[in-house]
Amino acid sequence: MLGNLLGGPGPKLVRVFEKAAKAAPPGPLADFYAAGLPDLSQPVGNAPLTAIDLETDGLDAKTDSILESGSIEIFGGLIGANSASRIRIRPDRGLNADAVVVHRITDDEAAKALPLEEAFAQILKLCTGRVLVAHFAEIEAGFLDAASRKLYGAPLVAPFICTMQLEMRWVQKQRAHDGLRLGKLRSQYGLPTYRAHDGLTDAVACGELLLAQLASAGRQQAPIMDLLRR
Repeated sequence: MLGNLLGGPGPKLVRVFEKAAKAAPPGPLADFYAAGLPDLSQPVGNAPLTAIDLETDGLDAKTDSILESGSIEIFGGLIGANSASRIRIRPDRGLNADAVVVHRITDDEAAKALPLEEAFAQILKLCTGRVLVAHFAEIEAGFLDAASRKLYGAPLVAPFICTMQLEMRWVQKQRAHDGLRLGKLRSQYGLPTYRAHDGLTDAVACGELLLAQLASAGRQQAPIMDLLRR
């Protein structure tokens, strides 16, 4: 535990979080930072977790848009069905035709969605004081940060657990890249197949995968600090 406190990602996250908080203007982002980080030394089974998935019209957070956020809370080894949330976001431009084939969000649906500022304020509330869980969390972290900078001129720093990264760290044999996809990993743990590229469904799928990974590795009481993405 001492080694983790001295050399793990937790202390760096605290420093970056505190620095970002000072740059946040009054409003939703400042409120997010005012709540502070959850206790990173607490066991994951006791921690407030939120699995989150973003559907986007591309993979470049600097140029592409968030179209949908799906999220669900996890606590005590259970998925909180009553906490399920789906937020649609109106893009600044027309949808990428290639991406529509993947996420299946139509132009009409996108046109009826919330503007980014309103939607992002809701997303921030769902993330406040919680540890976020995502599969290939670099995407979620990058798009949330880009949206924050666009709206508020300041970064969004949040604690993330990445289920793909945990698999790479814990599983002895090397998996092919395709084998690290959310659906493929779920099948390795005997979890059911869900429709992919739906924000809420993928968030639930990611949350269930984390619980299966923790159980398989005997890490249900591991401190959050040991699980944070690196």
